[in-house]
Amino acid sequence: MSTVTALAVDLGSSSGRVIAGTFREGRIEEVEVRRFPHEARMVDGYLSWDLDFIWSEVVAGLRDAVAQFPDAVSVSVDTWGVDYVPLGADGTPLTPGRAYRDERTIRTLDAFQERLPDEAGWAATGIAPATINTANQLFAFLQEEPELAAQTEQILLLPDYFTYLLSGQRGWSRSHASSSALISPGAHSFSDEVFEALGIPRSWVGDITPELSVAGPCTVEGLEQLTVVRAGAHDTACAVHALQRDVTQESYFLSCGSWSVLGVLRDDPLLSDEARALGLTNEARADNGLRPLFNITGLWILQELQRDWESQGRTHNIVELIRLAEAAPSTGAIINPDEPQFALPFEMERRVLEALAAQGVETDGLDEGAITRIVIESFAARYARGIADLSALTGAPATQLNFVGGGSRNKLLCQLTADALGVPVVAGPVEASVLGSLLAQLEIMGHLDPADRNDVISRTARTETYEPR
Repeated sequence: MSTVTALAVDLGSSSGRVIAGTFREGRIEEVEVRRFPHEARMVDGYLSWDLDFIWSEVVAGLRDAVAQFPDAVSVSVDTWGVDYVPLGADGTPLTPGRAYRDERTIRTLDAFQERLPDEAGWAATGIAPATINTANQLFAFLQEEPELAAQTEQILLLPDYFTYLLSGQRGWSRSHASSSALISPGAHSFSDEVFEALGIPRSWVGDITPELSVAGPCTVEGLEQLTVVRAGAHDTACAVHALQRDVTQESYFLSCGSWSVLGVLRDDPLLSDEARALGLTNEARADNGLRPLFNITGLWILQELQRDWESQGRTHNIVELIRLAEAAPSTGAIINPDEPQFALPFEMERRVLEALAAQGVETDGLDEGAITRIVIESFAARYARGIADLSALTGAPATQLNFVGGGSRNKLLCQLTADALGVPVVAGPVEASVLGSLLAQLEIMGHLDPADRNDVISRTARTETYEPR
C-alpha cells in the first residue's frame, strides 16, 4: 500500500493548527506541524479576528509541512461556524473579520425580527434563531456599516475565504453555509425568502458548493504541489466524519470545545414544532447527510473563568482546576449554560455567582474547585436533557454517546456525563475535526474507499469508554 500525506488546517476560535496526516498500512499517523493562539479584539468599535495574522500562520505552517512531508498531496481548511468576510470588487476584504460574539447583532435584533420573525426564520431554514447566525451578522452589517455594505461584491464564509486565498476559487461550502440561517432545510440551496426579507443582496453569494470536492490547485508560492479540497468546511462536520457509524441505528454525538455541539446523525432534517420549540438546529455533514443538533455554550465558560482567575493571580491551570473539582463535594447546584450571559466575554465568575445566588445558593466560600465542579456538573445535566430531547424527536433512545473534541480529555466531565445519561460515553478521538478532514481528503483524492473509513478510524483513533455509575 502506498504512503501519502494530507494536510489539515483546523482553525478554532482560540487557536489554529496545521496537521500532517500520513496514511500507511491502513491507519493515519498525525503530526502537529504548527499551532498558534489567536483571539478576537476590538477594532474600530467591533470585536474582530486578525485574519492577516491567521493567514500568515497558516502559510508558514503549510510551508513547514511541505518541507517535512514532501509526499503531501492535499490541503483543506475548516473553521468554527457563522463568521464571514465581505469582499470588494478587487477581491480584498473590506473589514477585519468581524467576530460572532460582537454585540452589533444584539443592537439590531429588534429590527431583524421585525423583518424576519423567529417562526418564519425557522420555517425557511430549519436553523434555530440566534444572534450569532450569519444572517443576523449580515443584517447588522447592512444596518451599521451601509457604506461598506454598498461596496461589497460578495461575502465568503470564513473557511471559504481561506480556501479562496489558497486556490483563487470562490465557493460557499455546504456544511458551513448550513449554520448561517441563510439556507433552506436540507442545506442544498440558499433561501431566497430569507435574503429578500432581510434585504441582503442575493448576489453576495453564489450557489451552494458541495463538500468532498476539489477547489483547485494551490496558487501560493512554494505550495503548488498541493491540491486544495473541501473536506468539510465546518469543524463539527469534520468531527462527525471521524465517527464510526452504524447506519442501522441513530448515532448521537457531542463535540465539546468552546461550544458544545450535541446532535444526531440523520439523512433528513427534524422540522417539527417540538424541534423548533426546543431550539434544535439542522446543520449539514461533509457528506450529503445532516446533523440536527443543539449549540450549547461549552468550555468557553471555563476558559473565561480561567482568564478571570489568572488576572487575579489565582489558580487557573485547567489540569489543576479539574483536580480541585474532583476533590470538591457536589453542591447539587447547577447553572443553565444556555442563558445568554454565559456566551459573553469577561467577568465570567461574577456571572456564574450571580446565577447561583439568584437560585438561593450560598456563594460565599465557593473557591475555584467548587465553581469548576458546578460548571462541569451543569454541562453534564444539560447534555442529559439534550439527549433526552433528541431521543424523543427521533423516537430512538441513545445506547451510547460519542464524545469528541477537547472536552473528551476531561475525565470528570466524561464520567459525570455518563452518569447523567445512564449510557456509556465513548470519549475520543480528541482531535476529531483533524481526523475527519484527513479522512475526507484521502477519500477525495482517491486514496481511501469510503467503505473502509470505519476500519481506518478504529486503527487510528484512541478512545476510552466511561460506564455510568
